[in-house]
Amino acid sequence: MKWNALHILLLILFYVPFAQAQNKHTYRFNNNLQVAQPECGPDLQLAASLGSCAAGTLPGIFARDMLPCGVQRAVYHNNLNWGFMYPNTDGFVGETYTIQLYLKVTSWGPTWTRIIDFSNGALDNGIYFKNTPNSTERCLDFYPNGIQGNCPFFDNSTYYLLTFTRDGATGKVSVYVDNQLFTVYNDTGKNYVGKAGTPIYIFRDDQVKTCESGEANFAYLVFHNKYFSQTDVNKSFSEICFEANINPYADFSISPNPTCEFPKNIEVKYTGSIPAPGTGYDFKWEWDGATVVSGSGMGPYVLSWNSPGTKNVTLTVTSQGCANKLENRKQAIISNLELTTDVIAGNCDTGTEGSIALTPKDGLAPYQYSMDSVSYQASNVFKKPAGNYRVFVKDANNCVVGKNVTLQFTSDINVRIMPDTTVCEGQSVQLMTESNAQSFKWSPEASLDNAASREPVATPPATTSYIVTATKGFCTQTDTIRVGVAPKIEVNVTPDALVEYNVPFQLYATSPQITNYARTRFLWTPATGLNDVNIQSPIAILQEDQSYTVDVTSELGCTGTGTVNLSIKRQENIVIPTAFSPNGDGRNEVLLPVINGIESIRYFRIYNRWGQIVFFTDQLNTGWDGSFKGAAAISGTYVWEIEGVSTKGKVISKRGAVMLLQ
Repeated sequence: MKWNALHILLLILFYVPFAQAQNKHTYRFNNNLQVAQPECGPDLQLAASLGSCAAGTLPGIFARDMLPCGVQRAVYHNNLNWGFMYPNTDGFVGETYTIQLYLKVTSWGPTWTRIIDFSNGALDNGIYFKNTPNSTERCLDFYPNGIQGNCPFFDNSTYYLLTFTRDGATGKVSVYVDNQLFTVYNDTGKNYVGKAGTPIYIFRDDQVKTCESGEANFAYLVFHNKYFSQTDVNKSFSEICFEANINPYADFSISPNPTCEFPKNIEVKYTGSIPAPGTGYDFKWEWDGATVVSGSGMGPYVLSWNSPGTKNVTLTVTSQGCANKLENRKQAIISNLELTTDVIAGNCDTGTEGSIALTPKDGLAPYQYSMDSVSYQASNVFKKPAGNYRVFVKDANNCVVGKNVTLQFTSDINVRIMPDTTVCEGQSVQLMTESNAQSFKWSPEASLDNAASREPVATPPATTSYIVTATKGFCTQTDTIRVGVAPKIEVNVTPDALVEYNVPFQLYATSPQITNYARTRFLWTPATGLNDVNIQSPIAILQEDQSYTVDVTSELGCTGTGTVNLSIKRQENIVIPTAFSPNGDGRNEVLLPVINGIESIRYFRIYNRWGQIVFFTDQLNTGWDGSFKGAAAISGTYVWEIEGVSTKGKVISKRGAVMLLQ
């Protein structure tokens, strides 16, 4: 027939989308030998080996096996002398192709194991596993051109992803094991090419030389009509667990899922292997009553349901070329979980626990309950002491709702320690406590006389915070007191000194631990010669050597002591007081010379204003008592003269006047 423009246009409209979409034929052996829907490839057919080897009546079985990625699933195990036939009716596999097998050989057969045959069984040419002497492992052989790659290499306990990819422009066949390039074979003779109408056999031997078969577990087989680069192989190997187990054509995601808030928009997004805009395929979505907020075709879609619960989302992908279809259904969980609580108060006096009962609503059973959102239990009742809590319920969708709860008791416990205080280093203090508790426990225990007492005595070595835990029945309460420790008072006093006889001398007392002297107490002892014993810096007037002790007390009651020794300067001297009062009051009754270093007195004479001698002595330590001729002398000024001899033999003479006060 003759082709006109209309025929050509119709052919383009029908063929181009289909051709763009169909670039592989995939077989996953999930209890069938069908091409993965919605691909438009042919189904695999079982084929017995040609020649004289008995194939038996059972081609093989679908058996369960554990794949390297941890998935246990159905695989196809071929029996010896049986394999698969891929029809290749339309020449999908030609001079440029990629064939990938994900398999584990379980039995090598006698010597050779045919992997792929492009000759329809008419030639012995093909790709084989070949034995090698003294080894249980196998080599790869492009018969009749010999072994290729590492030899021996393959064992019968490992799943391998074998990739045979041919570049029609160069005639080179590259073989990858997993994602590693194993060998490159130059197929200039086109021994390993596909032809339209010539089947391609997998693990089936020819009739030229028979019995070259083996057994294997097949998890994945795919035919591509394109050449694979290293990048393509890397991608295939990284995704082989997914590719071998999941048909991705109708895959989609639901987010968030489950959703624990209601109402809330949910996104449904196509995540399958068909590239946008989905040329060559029809996409049919079913929403289980949802309102479509936005989206069309492949999506993505934004949906909203007007009620909570479990919703079914279904996607059916149909090939426009052959009407093969694949349906995928997933559930969207729309939660409206709520929580109510029932609180029963406890009793401190009897030790009865309070209880909190949790009741969920509008979630998906079974429920779990928790007091910390980490550890969950099946029981919805918690026994707890008084306090504030946050309780949680989690449903089967892992939606969690929390609620604050206050648990009270019918009688209260109280404990109150005295205010924070401070003691001096080495001192003790009793921790006065008011409480209706039945027992007590203080910590730290080391510096307490009785850590189980209500009011223990504390002797802290340093500033310490004491915590008491008071218990009444089932209830406990704590309180804290801080006991500060003031450092020991160090007293610095006037250094020991040599002072003038009867001359005022300033004393002082200080401490580096005291900052407020206005509230500090001082006590100097003895009082002899001091003008004030209760001040920080008294004045001493001495006629004799004297030692003083000062006691210093800080405003916190901490004490310290210091001592100073004063000595009179020792000179040869005679001193007569300037006045005396012999009036019977016990003070200054006798005019007595004050001597220093004097051994004897030659004379001590006193004259009245008329020149009469009213007193005379030549004895040491003898003085005038203020009398004359047996009667009290009249008040007034009297003249005296004295002469003495020092211990060193020096004669000391002095004259002067004295006031007599009656």
